[in-house]
Amino acid sequence: MESSGVNYLAILVAGVAAWILGAIWYAAPVFGNTWMQGIGKTKEQVEKDYSFMKMVWALIGYLVAGYGIARLLSFTLGDSLFDGVMIGLLGAVCLVAAPIAVNEIMEHRPPKLYFINAFYIIITFAVMGAIIGAWR
Repeated sequence: MESSGVNYLAILVAGVAAWILGAIWYAAPVFGNTWMQGIGKTKEQVEKDYSFMKMVWALIGYLVAGYGIARLLSFTLGDSLFDGVMIGLLGAVCLVAAPIAVNEIMEHRPPKLYFINAFYIIITFAVMGAIIGAWR
């Protein structure tokens, strides 16, 4: 399942891992209650807004992110768990968390909300990078 230095099975596994990590991260006992407070919604509102298709789109988004991590690893000749973690962290911090910080500041969002979302992305991209890098 490899083409142009990209292992599609590794991307699939990394995407599913990110999706599962999100379910845990945003669960009420972890950061879910604080996240809901930050976005100004109640548990009932979040449950009412739930749809299976949102979860499908979330998985698709993680698969796209995983493909990007895989391509960056291929371009940089990264071929290890460490290389994957480093590419994942670089992408998460520089290409996702930093620009989102600008939006959060301009929208006057609570800092806790930013840290919940940003650290989720940072950890998720590191995990995805580790999976993809180790599987090369």
